[in-house]
Amino acid sequence: MTILLEVVGPVFGVMALGALAVKLKVLDDGGVKGLVLFVFNFAIPVLLFRSLSQTTLPPDIQWAFLLSYFGGAVAVFVAGFVLGRRVFKRSLADQAIFGMGACFSNTVLIGIPILFTAYGPEATVPTLLIIAFHGPILMSLTAGLIQAGKGSEVTVVGQTKSVALELFQNPIILGILLGLLMNLAGWTIPGPIDRVAELLGSAAVPTALFALGASLAAYPITGDVPPALFLSSLKLLVHPILVWILAVPVFGLDGIWVPVAVTMAAMPSGINVYLFGARYSAAPGVAARTVFLTNVFSLITLSTVLYLFQ
Repeated sequence: MTILLEVVGPVFGVMALGALAVKLKVLDDGGVKGLVLFVFNFAIPVLLFRSLSQTTLPPDIQWAFLLSYFGGAVAVFVAGFVLGRRVFKRSLADQAIFGMGACFSNTVLIGIPILFTAYGPEATVPTLLIIAFHGPILMSLTAGLIQAGKGSEVTVVGQTKSVALELFQNPIILGILLGLLMNLAGWTIPGPIDRVAELLGSAAVPTALFALGASLAAYPITGDVPPALFLSSLKLLVHPILVWILAVPVFGLDGIWVPVAVTMAAMPSGINVYLFGARYSAAPGVAARTVFLTNVFSLITLSTVLYLFQ
């Protein structure tokens, strides 16, 4: 109960206020879009840049940590993909969205607030490691399968260039890369600039949560319930269990790496799942409902995971 009240409760409370603001028409579509742009283009990138530039990096990258997390992610991607094909008889593009919905965690808008609050500064490096590889691996895999399903409409080379450009233009990825560069070069942020960065970064978490709640309230919650429920189960239950199995019995990880990996795996599906589905006209209804349901049910699953790692 303490975990629920001190960590998870405030996070979902701010999200609920964002949703309420939309429902009461205090915030319109333009306001929601402005909040999301502020979060993704300024607040979160600055928070990650400043955190990573001032964090003591480990001497070696924990490859076992990354293999544990993304091994579990790819496994549930395949499970969602097969589910879309064998059970729901969907097209290849739809199957890719099923896979993405089963494994693509909300690493930024919920992941950062939960992990930084629950585990403190020690969680910074493992959290940022997951974020750095998360988009390039899972978004590229999904986009490639969608384009394969569309046949010759878009060439493989053209799609590869498009995905690469999208990733390197992503302010969050740029914030991580610049923070890492500052850290490795031994540079420090000048005092006045650091103060500006601190103010922007302090606004990142509450604004991100408010914007996420407002976004979920604004998105259409349409589509079949059964596939969304199956994908929600894969995301919130199977994904963290697989990551724990890989991290502890298989690779023998310990310390902060284990709770960060498992907790990140227990995060709800990220909004990018719906954005990909809508952008490519691939199961957008199922994607929207999966994002919504995982956010609702993750209140229970995240509380359980945090309690186990208390």
